[in-house]
Amino acid sequence: MTDGAAPKTWAGQEQDTGEQNPGQQQNSEQEQNTVRAPVRRPWLYHRRLAFGIELLALLPAIAMAFEVAGAPRLQQLDYWSVLLRITNPDGGFRWGGVWNLHNEHPLIVPSFLYWVDAKYFGGDNRMLGYLTVVIAAGTVVLLRHAMPRILPDVLRAGLVVAASALVFSLHGYHNFALGMSGTAWLTANLLVITSLVLAMKRQWLPAWLAGLVACLSYGTAFAVWPALFLIAVLHGEPLWRRLTTLGIGAVVIAEWLHLQSGLESSASAESDGVGTLLHAFVTLLGHLWTGSSAGLAVIAGGAVLCGLLALLTVPAARTRLLWFWWALALYGVLACGMIAAARVDFGNGIGLASRYTSLSVLTSLPLLVIGVTVLFRRAPRNASRLAIAVGVTGLVGFTIGAPTVTAVGTYLDDAPLKAVALRAELDHRFWYGIPRTDRLAPRLEALDHYPFTDDYTIGCGGPELGDRLDVDEMRPMPEIEEDQRRPAGAVDEFETHGDTTLMRGWATGGRSDVRCVLVVDAEGRVTGGGQYHLPRPDVVDLLDWVPSDTGFAVVAPTDPAGRLVVVLEDDWLFWLPTPTTTE
Repeated sequence: MTDGAAPKTWAGQEQDTGEQNPGQQQNSEQEQNTVRAPVRRPWLYHRRLAFGIELLALLPAIAMAFEVAGAPRLQQLDYWSVLLRITNPDGGFRWGGVWNLHNEHPLIVPSFLYWVDAKYFGGDNRMLGYLTVVIAAGTVVLLRHAMPRILPDVLRAGLVVAASALVFSLHGYHNFALGMSGTAWLTANLLVITSLVLAMKRQWLPAWLAGLVACLSYGTAFAVWPALFLIAVLHGEPLWRRLTTLGIGAVVIAEWLHLQSGLESSASAESDGVGTLLHAFVTLLGHLWTGSSAGLAVIAGGAVLCGLLALLTVPAARTRLLWFWWALALYGVLACGMIAAARVDFGNGIGLASRYTSLSVLTSLPLLVIGVTVLFRRAPRNASRLAIAVGVTGLVGFTIGAPTVTAVGTYLDDAPLKAVALRAELDHRFWYGIPRTDRLAPRLEALDHYPFTDDYTIGCGGPELGDRLDVDEMRPMPEIEEDQRRPAGAVDEFETHGDTTLMRGWATGGRSDVRCVLVVDAEGRVTGGGQYHLPRPDVVDLLDWVPSDTGFAVVAPTDPAGRLVVVLEDDWLFWLPTPTTTE
């Protein structure tokens, strides 16, 4: 197809020739999908070169897999309450529990995947993270299949690489490092895209089935039904097929409302108004393109929305080969609207949450593909420039979220503390998302679930929870002296809930490194542990000869007779008294 040819627009209409008969329409559609505008640069159609470029799409997936490898083994947040709901006390799967909504979302498919991980992989958070990487890779494969065939091979390959960079954007690190989150969000997105691809092939029964399974994965998938209806209208499907699409969606929403009735909403009772709702909505659309600034996210979201609306007025953007991308954009916009409406009361910054990145991707990527296709059709000679712009766009979209990796990593730093609390069945109220440990621990033990696995360790290279140390070998920690390079330390702060105390402080071994910090009872039995070698630059200001990683945080049962024991690499033991104030 050459530049300036009349593109096929909505619902089978030619721009200036009127209605076609079915045979002419089919031939026109086939020509649209196969005929390419002439370009003077043959290398743009070099398939081996394009294949080599497409291999670059593996790099973001590999990079994210390495990030997952560095994530903690311990599960986080809502995983625990879901696991309680879907398991029996003996660890068996409880089907009745999967039908309960969680934070207003159906989690039937993710719940089953959680249980499989718990049953066969020790409940390893990283296994769900790797699964999420595979799910995201499958999403990229489907998006590659939907790329417009009118584009040169190299330009299409560039769009595939950009799609991979955005799908695996560091902005969305939360969904990979906390595998339980991505197992819900990205599974739903994959099934939605599968449904749209099947609808474009006019395979409506499997498209409806994929849409239904998507709705069993996460609530944002409800937006797939308007997107499927759009494709049905564009294809000129019979009225019964269009109404069936809407009818299935209506039944899904009706069933959700039935399940939702009687449940308390996770949002607050009062809303901050339409302005806050619009702010959350536009921030969700654009937060992929900013580091941590809500203002820039609003500007970017406005630009994305403006770009999509502007392209709607361009006849070349309404060609059949772009129908899938319009349906995907509609899904993304509606899903952002759903999240904004459901979470607006969580604060103005909710649109910047890392877990919502995939929705921003599903609005920005259609804009990129549609825009590039329109520009190419208008000026094929600029194909090489477009390929470069696409590559840079993908690079920016992937790297701009680097601060998110740091922020999420900081949140995950206390995983060793949580593991000790679970293993020792200590009070759960120090952390959001962990239910009562006395209810959770028996199930974890029955499932051989981390931290109740045989290889669990508190990281001290020997003593574990329940082991005994010789109290006679422990020396009191010497007083702090600035000019004396000897063992020193202190408990700076502590927090108590119920019968459990969380202590933070610092310790140095003087001329010997600190191996770990433990808590023991009066008889020397190890009752607690946690994190060691945390950064404490303030201690360096006090004692200029100490390393910067002298900090520790430990959790243990509240015990006035207990001791906080600093274990040195040369096996010397020094102790500090534990706080005695109770709740």
